[in-house]
Amino acid sequence: MKNTDSTTKKNYNYTSIRVKDKTKDDVTKFLEKVNKTEDCGKVTFDTLIGYFLEKVEKEDIESLQLKTVTWSHEEKRLRKLWEKKKGKVSDNKWKEMLYLGQLGEFISSNSRLKVAANV
Repeated sequence: MKNTDSTTKKNYNYTSIRVKDKTKDDVTKFLEKVNKTEDCGKVTFDTLIGYFLEKVEKEDIESLQLKTVTWSHEEKRLRKLWEKKKGKVSDNKWKEMLYLGQLGEFISSNSRLKVAANV
């Protein structure tokens, strides 16, 4: 007898994504809330991630990127900006200006990171 089942088997390959325990707990709680209704299919981690990837805008990407900026990244960017405006400086001269506070105003005006006022 031939199987006439009209449903096709879905062959998905799954993989793991590393997230912190708190992130997993937060997403699980969110999905529990989303999935309380029984008049729709189940929203999964995969569905949720896919949805947000489709909805992300350029501004969202920039915001995410800014959350990862460190002073190591910012120093490189600020030096390139300084050299574009004022001309090339040697590594030693850059460090001297940085350590002596000669770049304070420039950094305050151009840094993407918050700069505390000198007390």
